[in-house]
Amino acid sequence: MYRSLPAPARDWVLLITRVVIGVVMFAHGYQKLAIDGIGQTSRGFENMSIPLAIISASFVTVVEFAGSMLMIAGVATLLVSGLELITMAGAAVFVHIPNGIFVADGGWELVGVLGAGLLGIAATGPGRYSVAHLLRMREETPAVGVR
Repeated sequence: MYRSLPAPARDWVLLITRVVIGVVMFAHGYQKLAIDGIGQTSRGFENMSIPLAIISASFVTVVEFAGSMLMIAGVATLLVSGLELITMAGAAVFVHIPNGIFVADGGWELVGVLGAGLLGIAATGPGRYSVAHLLRMREETPAVGVR
């Protein structure tokens, strides 16, 4: 038998999922942007043999930093999930898969869990507790006094 959570609980779960993934992605983007800087991040990408290191580092940094804020707010979650999935797939292929599963060994478990969460958000949307939902409700609600 197929069962899922009732709608209000589902919306809370989506909010928690978006916020947790958003905070983790923000931390990684902030580290690349403000702590290491794009130059050092690009050199790190070169050392890991990631193609087009400066472009890749810039793309990943922007997606992680700006995308995380959109994810937390619940705006453009399908687009952001897709872009963040690209970064997670790249991290898995170029860095983590050869190291096994465990993150302590440099493995893929973190990018795998983040990727699975992003797929879930892409499949379900941001939920009721999101800016996207507020904007949709505003569009659907007729203005008072307008004929």
